[in-house]
Amino acid sequence: MSDRDTKTESFLQAIDRYSGIIAKVCYYYANSREEYDDLRQEAMVCLWQGWEKFRGDAALSTWIYRVCLNACVSSFRSNRKNASNIPLETVSDLAGDDADRAAMLTEMHALISRLSPREKAVILLWLDNYPYDTIAEMMGVPRNTVASWIKRIKEKLVALSNQ
Repeated sequence: MSDRDTKTESFLQAIDRYSGIIAKVCYYYANSREEYDDLRQEAMVCLWQGWEKFRGDAALSTWIYRVCLNACVSSFRSNRKNASNIPLETVSDLAGDDADRAAMLTEMHALISRLSPREKAVILLWLDNYPYDTIAEMMGVPRNTVASWIKRIKEKLVALSNQ
């Protein structure tokens, strides 16, 4: 097997293993099914372009999350679209078959979609159980800043849910 085939195979295995992370990050930044597809494709391109540069300093899942997040935030900044959000059920990677779970995810998505791009990134990382230190590294801020942001974001989400 050539180096190129090995690179392609390892990339495809990683994409398959972490497809849920990729789908989730892209979904929370998408305003339509078409935009979700575009973001996912852009994230895949960024992952492929950076594949050989991954040094293993962080976990592969962390690196994939960060690349996808950066691709989505970059796209969001350049497009600034404010169309209505797509129903959670249209993204099968996330909704699953359980109706109660889908309803809760739909509500959570609606609340998170009202946050700023930075707030979305931070709360998604926190919801995925990333440690504060990892979130701080990904966001390029001190750990205490992450703790403050998360506290404020939680308060904001509670306030939004009570409206």
